[in-house]
Amino acid sequence: MASRPGHASPARVDQKLAPTISSLSSWPAGLQRPLDWAVGRRYELVALVLYAFVLVARAPWVLVLGRFWAEEATVHLAYAWNHSFLDALTAPQFGYCNLVANVAAIIASRVPLESAPRFTTALALLVQLIPAAMILFTSIPALSTPLRKVGALLLLLVAPANPDVYLNSINSQSVLCSAAGIILISEPGGRADRCGKWVVLGVAGLSGVATTFLAPLFWVQWWLERRRDRLTQALVLSACALLQFVFISRGIAHEQRHLRFSSTALVGAAYGKFIAMPLMPTRPANLQLAQLRQNAEETGALPGWVWFATAAGCAAFLLVCWRSGNRAAMLLAAATLWVALLSLCGSRDATSDLNLLAHITSAHRYYYAPQCFFLLALLASLGPRTSLPPALRVFGALWLGAALLVGMVNFACGPLEWPSIFSGPAWSSQVEQWRKDPSKPLAVWPAGWQFSLPSKP
Repeated sequence: MASRPGHASPARVDQKLAPTISSLSSWPAGLQRPLDWAVGRRYELVALVLYAFVLVARAPWVLVLGRFWAEEATVHLAYAWNHSFLDALTAPQFGYCNLVANVAAIIASRVPLESAPRFTTALALLVQLIPAAMILFTSIPALSTPLRKVGALLLLLVAPANPDVYLNSINSQSVLCSAAGIILISEPGGRADRCGKWVVLGVAGLSGVATTFLAPLFWVQWWLERRRDRLTQALVLSACALLQFVFISRGIAHEQRHLRFSSTALVGAAYGKFIAMPLMPTRPANLQLAQLRQNAEETGALPGWVWFATAAGCAAFLLVCWRSGNRAAMLLAAATLWVALLSLCGSRDATSDLNLLAHITSAHRYYYAPQCFFLLALLASLGPRTSLPPALRVFGALWLGAALLVGMVNFACGPLEWPSIFSGPAWSSQVEQWRKDPSKPLAVWPAGWQFSLPSKP
């Protein structure tokens, strides 16, 4: 029977959710909307909790006992310990502003010293959840299905450089850069979505220079889409880029930062970070890269096969992304090359060609975001609506599948394969000795790093 005009058909209510909806309706009006949102996003919230659980379960002692990682304590905490809140918040250490590390140091300097690294590690954990939250709670056409979102979450976890950024505030800037790249390929949402993205971009841009490298790509997106929210994103990131440029210029003038390019170091780093490490177990990959670095330092050159493998790999990667016709894949591919190149040329190691060769085996933090972009670009290229030819689709799927499988093994074995990153001196015993004798240095992770703190009145 046809329904009568002017009368809407009755709404269908899922009987399984009826008790939940009925119980939520009794909550105050101010809490009703957040509760409705939480119920509607319950699967995403569960996925985010599981993501956090996997991060912590990898090395729970890092969060439970707490740790300071390198400059996190020797520079940022040491500075915040002796300076005012405002000075510590705005201090441009190493020639640029790192807001997250500065905030973590301020917190650490104002809580009991025994518990200080637990606070900085917890803050780093919250930051490390931001890219996952962006994938789960924003609209991304290239990741439109639950299975593809799960795949993207796994790729964030298994990016080869993840041990270097694991739960420390000094390298949270690399994690935030990956979050900015995810925002670059996302679609607009509601008011909370827009404001949240602006905040993430602002914090990311003020926490490291690498994120600001994405500003030109945000302008490209705005030009193609002509949306007001994309214009605001580009303006926020550009403002951060301008501020960081001022700091970097001063750092170069005072020789705190250097700009240098080495084709040998670039090819060696590209081979190591995007070909060898994603497709090989950690130990053999590290051994091979150490040998390549030693040969490069002795002869000033790399074997011809490394140049060929790197050129072939980059060409195949770009071909897959371009032939897919997927804008997200092409933008992420551009972000991969652009951020990796500028990070190499402007790194702290850029004082000489010999120092730049260290990027073959180390300096992993500079490549976490480019590696995420690289893997996500391959995933986006394999979407159901892309125009990728069958042969290239099979090739891309095999490449991505191998990287995911090897990455999961390397992620699980990380505490064993990277002992210097996942172990170090016990902080509680260090503080106990320091309280007895404040002139005694405090040892932090990795082994060999230490700093001094004056006692507070």
